[in-house]
Amino acid sequence: MKPHYLIKSFPFLFLVFFLFSAKTLFAQHTLSGKITDERNRQPMAFVNVVVNEGLRGVISDIDGRYEITIDEPIRKVKFSSIGYEPKEITLKSNQNKCNVALKPMTFELGEVTVEAGENPAHRIIDSLLAYRKANNPNSLDSYSYNIYDKMVITIDSSSFGLALANDTAYEMTTLRLFDSIMKKSDLMVMETASEVLFKSPNRKLQHVLGTKVAGMKEPTFIYLVNSMQSISFYDETINITGTDYVNPISRGSKNHYFFGLEEVYPIGQGDSLYVISFHPKRGSTFNGLRGTMTINSDGWALQSVKASPDNKGGIFEADIQQLYQKVDGQWFPKQLNTNLLFPNMVVNMDGGVFPMIAIGKSYLTDIEINPDISKRRFSDIEIMVDPNAAYRDDTFWNAHRIDSLTERIKATYFLVDSLTARTNIFDRVLGLTDKIMYETALPLGIFNIDLDRIINISGYRGFYFGFGVSTNDKLSRWFSLNGFFGYWTRLKSWDYGGGLKVKLNRQRQMELSFQYTHKSEPMGEFGGLLEMDNSILSPANYKYTFYENIHTRRDRFDLTYSTRFARHFKAYLSLSTSHKHYNTQFFYDPCDSLTEGRFTIAELKLRFAYNEKFLSTPQGIRSLGTLAPIVWVSYQHAFPNILGGQFEYDRFKIEVSKNFYTHYLGVSKVMLQAGYASKTCPVMETFNILGTYARFGLYSPGSFSTMRLDEFFCDRFVALYLSHNFNGMLLKVNSQWFKPQLSVVTNIGWGDMKRASDHPDKNFQTMEKGYFESGFVIDGLLATPLTKIGAGVFYRYGAYSLPNVWDNFAWKWNAIIDL
Repeated sequence: MKPHYLIKSFPFLFLVFFLFSAKTLFAQHTLSGKITDERNRQPMAFVNVVVNEGLRGVISDIDGRYEITIDEPIRKVKFSSIGYEPKEITLKSNQNKCNVALKPMTFELGEVTVEAGENPAHRIIDSLLAYRKANNPNSLDSYSYNIYDKMVITIDSSSFGLALANDTAYEMTTLRLFDSIMKKSDLMVMETASEVLFKSPNRKLQHVLGTKVAGMKEPTFIYLVNSMQSISFYDETINITGTDYVNPISRGSKNHYFFGLEEVYPIGQGDSLYVISFHPKRGSTFNGLRGTMTINSDGWALQSVKASPDNKGGIFEADIQQLYQKVDGQWFPKQLNTNLLFPNMVVNMDGGVFPMIAIGKSYLTDIEINPDISKRRFSDIEIMVDPNAAYRDDTFWNAHRIDSLTERIKATYFLVDSLTARTNIFDRVLGLTDKIMYETALPLGIFNIDLDRIINISGYRGFYFGFGVSTNDKLSRWFSLNGFFGYWTRLKSWDYGGGLKVKLNRQRQMELSFQYTHKSEPMGEFGGLLEMDNSILSPANYKYTFYENIHTRRDRFDLTYSTRFARHFKAYLSLSTSHKHYNTQFFYDPCDSLTEGRFTIAELKLRFAYNEKFLSTPQGIRSLGTLAPIVWVSYQHAFPNILGGQFEYDRFKIEVSKNFYTHYLGVSKVMLQAGYASKTCPVMETFNILGTYARFGLYSPGSFSTMRLDEFFCDRFVALYLSHNFNGMLLKVNSQWFKPQLSVVTNIGWGDMKRASDHPDKNFQTMEKGYFESGFVIDGLLATPLTKIGAGVFYRYGAYSLPNVWDNFAWKWNAIIDL
C-alpha cells in the first residue's frame, strides 16, 4: 500500500516541486526608494536609475520615487542626472529599499561641437518629431482625467546648514530658530482638485471641485498649478507662467537648438530610454528653453521633460517637469511640476539672504482615452469653479489627494491657520489684491474706492484730484450704486456723476445700468473708443489722457443694457441724451458753427471674439482671452425731437485687432479702424483722427505719433496700425537693467469729408490724400521686474509731410508698467 500511496501522490508532489522551482527560477526582485537633492533636501524628479551594470533602468517620478522589478537579484544600482554627480551603490543581500541623495555639480554644461558625421541626437529627435502628432494628447478625439494640484511656498533653506556650519561664534540665533521652524513647516500651502474634459478639436472644460488655502476661511481666488505650464510638451510653443517659448521639438527646431545625446538605457523588450539635453544654439536670441528630455523608443514618445527659460530675469525664475505614462496604448501626462524661485523676495537673517520659492505639483489620475463625451458639456466657460469648492470637508480631500498629508504639510496648515485665526489677514490681502488687479478698486466695508478716480493727469486739463466710490457685494450681489467727483487744475472745472447698476445674470455678464455724468471731453468721435481700459498706466490710453484738446463740456444721461450671447458675442444696447457746449467752432458752414447742441442717441455695439474662453467663479466670469481676431462694431442713430434731441444722423464704426506670433521673429500686431458718419452729422461730431504729436512725448499705440491734435476731421475714414515687436530677438543681453526690445511701426490713414472741400478757410484737413508715418520704439532701455522705460522716433511722409523736415519727426519715450 505504501508504494501505491507514493505513486498516487506523485502528481501532487510534482506540482509542488514545479511551483517551488518556478518561484526560484522566475522570482521577481524589486528595488524602490526616494532620491533627493543633497543641497536642499528636495525630491529629484526624472533621475536615471540603472541596476546590474546597466541591464535595466527606470526614471524617478515627480516626487523622487522610483521602483524597478527584474527577474534576477539586484546587486548594484546607479543613479545619474545631468548636473549631479553620479552615484553607484552596492546592495546588501535581499535589500529592497535604497534612498539616496545626489550632490549637485558646480559646472555649467557647454555646447558640444559634433564633427565627422551627423549629431547622434538628431536621429532620436527626428523619430520624436515623426511621432509627435500621434503622441500629442490633443490629437485624440477626447480624453478625461482628474487632477490634484498642490502648491507649497517656502524659503530656500538649502544654504542654512552651510551658514550655520561657518558660524564659529554661535551667535546666529535668529537663523537657528528659523531653520528649526522651516525643517518642520513651510510658509503656505494650497490645494485644488478638478475634473478635466477634452473633445476634439479644441473643446475643454476644467471643473474645479475643491480648493483649499492655508490661512483663508473664504478663498476668493483659484490658483491652478497646472495652468502655469502647457499640459503637453508637443505643441509648437510651450507656455510657462504666461510666456510662450519655442518648443525644442517644434518644426525646424534643429536649426535653432543644440541637442546632445547624454545617456542610453535599455528598458527591456528591445526598447531603450534616450536622455537628450537641449538649449538654444550659441548666439540665439529667441525665447527658448534649456533642459533635458527622456525619450522612450516604444512609440518614440517623451517619457519625461525638464525645462526652464534660457534667459533668466523678471520677478521669478521658473522651471517645469513633466512625466508621461502609457494609458491604453497612448502616452499621456502623469505628473507635472512647476518650481518658482523669487530672487528679489528674500529673507535677511544674520547676514544671510534666503530667497522665497514656490513648489507646485500636479497629479493626473483616472485617465480615460477617447471616452464618449457629449458636446453639450462644453461651452465658452473653460474653467468652472464649483460654488462649494472652498468649503469641502476632510472626506472630500482624503478621496482626492494622491497621498495623505505629510506631517510637514499638516504643520504648515496648523501654523498658518493659527497665525491668521483672529485677523483673517490672508482673506483681506488676497481679496484686496484681486480687487486692485481686476477692478482697480480698494474694498472698504460695503464700498469699493475707485482708484482711477483719485488722481489723473491730462495734457490739456492738467492734474485731476477727486474721489469715486461704488457699493460692492457686501451690500448686495444684485445691484451697485456709484458716484464720483473731481477737479481739473488747468481747466478749473469739476467733473461729477453717479448711477445704478443692476446685475441680472453674472455668468452671462447681463447688466442694466443708469448713469449721469457732467464732465469735459475732446471734440469729435474717436474710432478707438470701442474698447478702452480705464487704467492710467496703460500705454494704449495715453492718447485719451495726455493728448487731447478739450473743447466740449456736457451733461449726459445713459441707460445701457449689456449681455453675452451665442458664445462669441457681447452686446451693448444704450440710449443717451446729452447737452454739449463747444468752446471751439469750425467756421466754414453756418450749420456747423455750433456753440451748443442737444443729442439723443441710440447705440447698438457688438463685440465678437471667436472661441474666447472664460473663468467662471461664484463672483462672476473673467476672460481667458482668445487667439482669434477681436471685432467691434458700433451703429449709432441720433433722433430729433425725442428727449430734446436737435439732430438726426447715423454713425457707424468698426475695429478689428489681431496679434500674430512668429517663433523666431516675435509678435506682430494689426489693428484696423474704420468709420462713417452721414452728411447731416455736425462736424464737431464726426471723426477726430487720433493724433499724439509732441516734440518729445509719450508713445501711445493705436494713434498717429506725428499727427497734430485736431489736425484731421473726417466723416468717413480708414486707419491701419501695424507694429512688430522682436521681443529682444535681435540682441540678447544678459543684464538685469538693460533689456532692449525693438518694435517697428507703420501707421496709414485715409479719410475725407466731401462737404468741406468747397471751404478752403476751414481750420482742419480731411486726409483724402493718405497719411503715412513710420518709426521705431526700443523698450527696456531701463528695465526692472515691473517696469520698462524706452524711447523711439517717428517720421511723417507722403502728401501731408511738412515743409520743414524736422517738423516731420516726433521723438517718443515709452513707459510700460506691468502689474
